[in-house]
Amino acid sequence: MLAMDPSAATEAAWAAVHEALPARWQVGPALYSPGDRAWHVSAHGPHPGRGRTPQTVTGTGEVELAALRDLNDQLRGVPQPDGSRTEELNRRLRFAYLDGAEEYALQAHARGLTTDELERVLRQYPGDVDE
Repeated sequence: MLAMDPSAATEAAWAAVHEALPARWQVGPALYSPGDRAWHVSAHGPHPGRGRTPQTVTGTGEVELAALRDLNDQLRGVPQPDGSRTEELNRRLRFAYLDGAEEYALQAHARGLTTDELERVLRQYPGDVDE
């Protein structure tokens, strides 16, 4: 299996984040923080009124792509791993499965997956590894 071009993967991750944004939400730029050696990207909701701050969700990762995927997961309500090795393995397997499907669509059809195709791919996912 061929690896997806890093810039294409990052573009796809940005597209996924924008698709996951609730109505009237905005996403900021990905920023690197040398203090904690991590990338951060935040999304915020509409301003709720004077004296109140908008709801904000931030994704964090070792690279920009990881931060975008983290933000996408949070926006879509994907449960975050609690540190268990099996949960982390399952999360990585799901990402690899979806990345492979997206890569196939790019090679076979010169475009990413449509929403319907993505839903079909997710229904076909064989499942997680048991603990």
